[in-house]
Amino acid sequence: MASRKIALLIGIGDYGAGLSSLQCPVNGVEAMRSILHSPEIGGFDEVIPLVNPGVGEMRSRISEVFAQLTKHDLVLFYFTGHGLKDMTGDFYLTTSQTELFANGRPNAGTAVEAHFLKRELSNCLAERKVVILDCCFGAAFADGFLTMNNDSIDIEAQLGGKGWCILTSSTSSRYALEKKGECLSVYTRYLVEGLKTGGAAPDGQDYISAQNLHEYVKAQVEVAAPAMEPAIFNGQQGYNIVIASVQINNEQRYRKQVQSKIRNGAIGPAGQAVLSQWQQRLGLSAEQAKTIEDEILQPYRERQRHLALYTKALEAEKQVSYPLNDIAIQDLKDLQRLLSLRDEDIQSAKENALSTKETASPSKLTPPKLTPPKVVSPKASRHSETKSHHSLAGSANSQKSFTQPKVATHWVPSTRVRAISPEPLKLKQAKLETVNVNPRGEIFRKTRFETPYFEENLGHGIALKMARIPEGKFVMGAAKGEKEANKNERPQQEVTLPEFWMGQYVVTQAQWKAVMGPKVIKLQKTSNRIMANNVKRPLQPIDDIFWTDAVAFCQKLSQQTGRDYRLPSNAQWEYACRARTTTPFHFGDTLTPNLANYNGNYTYGHGPKGIYREQTTEVGCFPPNAFGLYDMHGNVWEWCLERWQTFDSGSSSAQNIQRFSGQKKSLRGGSWFYLPTNCRSAYHLTYPFHNRTDDIGFRVVCLSPSTV
Repeated sequence: MASRKIALLIGIGDYGAGLSSLQCPVNGVEAMRSILHSPEIGGFDEVIPLVNPGVGEMRSRISEVFAQLTKHDLVLFYFTGHGLKDMTGDFYLTTSQTELFANGRPNAGTAVEAHFLKRELSNCLAERKVVILDCCFGAAFADGFLTMNNDSIDIEAQLGGKGWCILTSSTSSRYALEKKGECLSVYTRYLVEGLKTGGAAPDGQDYISAQNLHEYVKAQVEVAAPAMEPAIFNGQQGYNIVIASVQINNEQRYRKQVQSKIRNGAIGPAGQAVLSQWQQRLGLSAEQAKTIEDEILQPYRERQRHLALYTKALEAEKQVSYPLNDIAIQDLKDLQRLLSLRDEDIQSAKENALSTKETASPSKLTPPKLTPPKVVSPKASRHSETKSHHSLAGSANSQKSFTQPKVATHWVPSTRVRAISPEPLKLKQAKLETVNVNPRGEIFRKTRFETPYFEENLGHGIALKMARIPEGKFVMGAAKGEKEANKNERPQQEVTLPEFWMGQYVVTQAQWKAVMGPKVIKLQKTSNRIMANNVKRPLQPIDDIFWTDAVAFCQKLSQQTGRDYRLPSNAQWEYACRARTTTPFHFGDTLTPNLANYNGNYTYGHGPKGIYREQTTEVGCFPPNAFGLYDMHGNVWEWCLERWQTFDSGSSSAQNIQRFSGQKKSLRGGSWFYLPTNCRSAYHLTYPFHNRTDDIGFRVVCLSPSTV
């Protein structure tokens, strides 16, 4: 039986609620159809375009096309449109019916999961399979939707197979699928160009393999849209699958010569002289040669324009105000994203602009006066029993080592506005019991202990219990070998913290009302959630909280009590959560729904499944940790003072201060909606401070309460 070449091309531009419509996918399908159907180029026997199908039609056509193929055939699957990633990291192809719920989470029933596509490909008899995905994986995320970990997609794990080859426009969510005014997306534009012009074929080769095509597109995209990260994945021999033939003509030969003479985005005088000779030798007119040169140089010139535009905007903002305020920082980030510039692309401009201004205005960079924490030299052994994260106060003075964790210290700006002298406090002793579990989630030890605390009287019979967190040191971040740990949880940093006091519980609805009064927050939705001014369930956590609302609570509490209340730093939170443990959870190596409120449909390590409560629980329903703190894992996310990041020992005070004025802050602890891995002590989520959801709350710390 003769082999056949079959292509299924799917483009989605029309969407349901919550997703932006796209113009390029329809054009992309047609452009790819024309190239693949051409006898001189693609030579495909059958090319099936499918534009804006619903979920049922899309599934049916995928199954229908793949089922008819034989062992000797080649199948190419091309998809362009939005991509979705759910909280578990699973990837979905969107359809014209795909929509987002009001809370920003995707309706998975209206999309086609990658696992379905993989299953159909696995059942397909064809031994040569090419999958091309032109997806913006993050374009569908609405404000307020939190992903499980980072913004990358494990394409190979979800779609890979023997003899397959997968080409993707990007492995992350950091780029826009289409540019305004362009008829094709950046990625598809260069797919078509590489096949149509033969530019993707190496010299002397009359065909284009999957790897050839990827290398060509990647090189072009790195110039036109450097924030994109085209990738290729393959099984055995997948790279070598031939996609198209090449008909070399003189224009194509000249194109290759032009590409070879580009240096730093331009063609030098000597290169121009060489091209002039090639133009004459190939019999091209000056106009033909100029057209080809302009087309190839266009993305380089556009990139230079983008860099110049960003630099100009940065210089203008610097003249208005320095250090840059929150609005300016966010506007510059938005501009960077729209211009498809990477952090490394703009680094030089930022260094030149900001370093000059910093020298000119040192007075503006003076940090607040605070007593820094002790700086601990890294231990010689990497097998230290103390694990953890970094601190929030003081100057940094550390040394790097491949076998030792870093030392990190940071300034913590005070939120205190003292209006009265604090009342003397009397310490009390809490008699508590904590538990430890084995890797299967079974309790093997119960420990009774006493810990000091004080009560802050908020009036109306409502009190805020503050537990003593003793001074100490720990290693901040995920240990080597910790299951499901993310790259942003490393490197580990050794930190020493002075004594502080932390709320035994997250702030409750009753405590919120006692300090802030009724109805100061207008919640976005009600559903089964409790409104901020509703005290019928006073022990429920206050949720749906902006970071600025949490800070306002701390400021008002400080005014009312005369004591310094604030949000915990990332280091304070993690140190308090771990309570001198080094395991992923303070309970042990796993977590169970009997110990915390999270999505019990999922497990961590060898732990068991259990109940998924689908809402918050009253504070204090589960055992505390060894510091006497409740619900450090699950229930609601907890705002921290700053955004988590690692610091080099040479970081300036100005850099440290800027951390607190940024647009994003850290959330810690996981929530009732999230997976157990998101509840780990080391896990942190970066989130815009002006966003909120029904599973975000906070707890407070107090630095130096006076006692009698």
